[in-house]
Amino acid sequence: MNRKIFKFKKFIYALAPMAGVTDFAFRKICSDFGADLVVTEMISAKALEYKNSKTLKMLREESSCLKSVQLFGHDENTIKNVVSSNILDHFDIIDFNCGCPAKKIVGNNDGCAMMRNLEHTKQILSAVRHNTDKPISVKFRLGIDNKLNYIEFGKMCEEVGVDFIVLHARTREQGYSGEVDKFAYKNLINNVKIPVIWSGDIKTAKDVKYAKSIGCAGVMIGREALGNPEIFSKLKHKKISITKQQIVLTHLNKIKEYLNNDDATFNYFKKHLLWYLKNYNNSTELKKQVCNLSCLNEMYDFIENNI
Repeated sequence: MNRKIFKFKKFIYALAPMAGVTDFAFRKICSDFGADLVVTEMISAKALEYKNSKTLKMLREESSCLKSVQLFGHDENTIKNVVSSNILDHFDIIDFNCGCPAKKIVGNNDGCAMMRNLEHTKQILSAVRHNTDKPISVKFRLGIDNKLNYIEFGKMCEEVGVDFIVLHARTREQGYSGEVDKFAYKNLINNVKIPVIWSGDIKTAKDVKYAKSIGCAGVMIGREALGNPEIFSKLKHKKISITKQQIVLTHLNKIKEYLNNDDATFNYFKKHLLWYLKNYNNSTELKKQVCNLSCLNEMYDFIENNI
C-alpha cells in the first residue's frame, strides 16, 4: 500500500466519540463550530462485517472537517475484512477503541480489555495497519486491573505503525470519576515519537494552553461538548453568530429528517435537549418540563418558548 506519513498541520480540536451521543447531526454541528476532527460513536467491527442495518446507518457522515470512524473488536479476521472493504471509504481516519470502560464492552474482551494482552492487541492493530492505507489512531487509558501500562501500550502502537494516539488519563477502574492524571500526558509524549492527543477534562482555554505547553498535538473534547457544540468556537476565540435556539433546532430537524418518525425523534432527542439546558440558570425547572413532554410538537413548542 502507498501509505503517506500522516502529520497534523496544526493543533487539533477534536470531538470525542461518545456512544449514543455523537450522531452524524451532532458531529456536523461541532464541525460547523470549528472542530478539526470528529469521531463517530464506537462501532462494532463484527456488526459491520455482518452488514447490520442499524450499524451501517451509524456511518452516515456530513461533517466538513477530518472524519474518523471508531471501531472496536478483538477478532483479527473480522478486523481485516472490515478495514480492507470499501465500507469505510468516506472516512479520513480509522480509530481503534482500547479505552471504553463499560462493563459490557470490557466483559466481551473489547475496549479497555485490549490493554490486558498487548501481544494480542498488537496483532489486531497490525491487521488494521496492513489492510488500509488510511491513517489510524488508537484511544486508550492509563491501564486496567490497577496496572498502569499506558507507556508500554503507546510504544506498542508506535511500533505497529499507528499514526497518532489519544490518551484518556484515567484507569478503567476510575471510569469518568476523579481527575485525569495531567503528568501522564507529558510522560507519554516523552516516550513516543508519534503525536499524542489529550482526552479528558478539557473545559477551558487554560486547559488547552497547558496541553499545548507540554507538546500535545491536540485536545479531544467529550462531555463538555454535550449541549455545548459551540465550545470549539469558544476555545478558538471565534465569534458565534447563531443563537442557542437555532443550534437546537438544527440538530433536532436533522434527526427528524433522518429518522422520519416523530415518536422516534422525540424519544431520541430528549437527552440532547436536556444537555442543551445544563447551563441555564433555571435548568432544574426546565429539565422537569422536558421530562413531562409527551410528543414532538410539544418539544418544538418548548424550544420556541424557553431556549
